[in-house]
Amino acid sequence: MRIYKFLLTFIIYFLFLTNSNAFKAGHGELYMSDRAIQIFIEYIKLKGGKKPYIFVIDHGGNEVNYYFCPQGTCQGGEGAAIQECETWSKKYANGDKCSLFARYRTIKWTNGINKGKGKLSKISSKLSDEEIINRLDELGFIGKSSSSNQAKSNNQQITQKTNEGYELSGKRSIALNWQNYNDLIAGTIEFDEKNYSGKINLPLPNKDGNCTGSYSLQKNGKGTWQISCTNNMGAAGTLKWIKDGGVTGQGRDYEDNKVKFTVSSQG
Repeated sequence: MRIYKFLLTFIIYFLFLTNSNAFKAGHGELYMSDRAIQIFIEYIKLKGGKKPYIFVIDHGGNEVNYYFCPQGTCQGGEGAAIQECETWSKKYANGDKCSLFARYRTIKWTNGINKGKGKLSKISSKLSDEEIINRLDELGFIGKSSSSNQAKSNNQQITQKTNEGYELSGKRSIALNWQNYNDLIAGTIEFDEKNYSGKINLPLPNKDGNCTGSYSLQKNGKGTWQISCTNNMGAAGTLKWIKDGGVTGQGRDYEDNKVKFTVSSQG
């Protein structure tokens, strides 16, 4: 009888952990930071057989975490994703509570505008970055001060015409995946550009150091880039760019690990 009760308790506990509805989605006012928005876009557009599963965010809109799985049915994971998010929030932000924001590609967080279901809440991977940002804005997840809501103060874009051409400097959000690097590198990239060539400065997370480098753009929308970091990491590769728009790039590091990144468009 005791064994039966133990097994029954274990089964109930296991079902609770694996039930995708065991953790309720967040509710109330939420304004996502530029970094959170950029990582959410990456989550929505996962490729290579990766299926977006759960996306969690702290209630301050700063720290996020997401899980993906192969094509098919996904179960469990919310508890671990939330716990990791709250650990990072304590370490890097304000220590806010984390809750479920999206399951698969549907935003579940409710705030009076978003109902957590329906066509408007479902974000297609075919949408452009700008269209995803506009949808988040429409659903009430972007504050007036966000650079993703076309606030120039955060992007700090400065363009000057010269006799030789133009100069452009400022900051933009970046999300970078570096193979064999444990954490997603997401933050702000500083750039200083003149006549389709520029210099970049990228701080690494967890105080791992800083990366500096350069890039060269071609008028056909292509280009090259290279960076070297204070922790002895370094990489180089090619990129694609759209004038006044976003940048995507790929390449390899000194150990032949793959590197991919996305830089946000101008605000």
